[in-house]
Amino acid sequence: MSYKVAQIITQAEMGGAQKHLLILSDELKKLGNEVKVYAGEGTGLELQLEKLNISFERVENLKREISLVYDLKAIVSFIKIFKKEKFDVVHCHSSKAGLVGRIAARIAGVKIVTYTAHGFVFNEPMSSLKRKIYIAIEKIGAIFGNRLIAVSKKDYQCAIDYKLGRKKNIYYIPNAVNEVDRKSLKNCDVLKQQLEVENDFVLGVAANFYETKGHRYLIDALIKLTNEGYKFSCLLIGDGKTKEEMMKKAEGYNNIKFLGFRKDNYDLINCMDLFVLPSVKEGMPYAILEAMTLAKPILCTKVGALTDMIEDGNNGFIVDPESVEQLYEKLKYILDNKDVLINVGKSGYNYYKKNFTVDLFIKDVLKVYDETMESR
Repeated sequence: MSYKVAQIITQAEMGGAQKHLLILSDELKKLGNEVKVYAGEGTGLELQLEKLNISFERVENLKREISLVYDLKAIVSFIKIFKKEKFDVVHCHSSKAGLVGRIAARIAGVKIVTYTAHGFVFNEPMSSLKRKIYIAIEKIGAIFGNRLIAVSKKDYQCAIDYKLGRKKNIYYIPNAVNEVDRKSLKNCDVLKQQLEVENDFVLGVAANFYETKGHRYLIDALIKLTNEGYKFSCLLIGDGKTKEEMMKKAEGYNNIKFLGFRKDNYDLINCMDLFVLPSVKEGMPYAILEAMTLAKPILCTKVGALTDMIEDGNNGFIVDPESVEQLYEKLKYILDNKDVLINVGKSGYNYYKKNFTVDLFIKDVLKVYDETMESR
């Protein structure tokens, strides 16, 4: 069965949720479904959709911040759009789009109203009052939607515990990525020379600089190791709010390199001996899956889906979030025992092949659509 699908997301700035939406939209289109994407502020997503020949429309009133005026206007805008376009499916991504999109879709009479939670906001560090507000927002959205998809087992359990829908209507479907052709990637020796990488051992992070990504903890651990005489280079890929602060923190340490925004992330990750993600909060990060497809050993923190995915010393390495000491100790162990990395990387790749391919992902999402349609 083919569907006419509206994919809605709050921001058009590229991130993990936007990457999820792109993969989903592309696969749906390949299978003969009609797809149109709607988003609010930000840029980047529309350019990627254009390459895939997928329609995009900006909804100006869709804002990330809570605003009664803008939110009501966004709901009205979407009601008009849904009634005009007569979508079979409205699939929402991110908290704000999940709220206004589900309300509008239900009022407009859309048959299948699905919401993918890319990490619940209420699990982030915040005051008790603020947490209660975000939980209430998710509960209101759940009243208007008929299916919820969680990308991590933790969020799946949260959705059940907080009664964000009936248990039978809540699904766990992890993110997925296509495997890259390694033969198409840049030569590592040439790339390292261009980046002026002087040390043989290279580790790195591919994540924009926000407080939740935990760069400060990693940099403190790297400085400590450098001061002790360990030789390595670290590539930090991305831009963001805390970048300038992190550059000042690492000032004088030339082995810690800030590369800014890059379009060749796969090439850069392929040149790393260790991929690191020191996050304080995550849903299910694509960067981890991308590193796994390249058989790169991973060091990450016990957040979001990573606690389910990574078995320390087997298919990766994992430590507590916000712990400079644990990052330091684990990195020291890795630098002293580099011979373990090849098998850890291979185990990570095999784990990806078994659990996170795009074929499995799209099959599971379409099953949600089909079951919803059949239950009507």
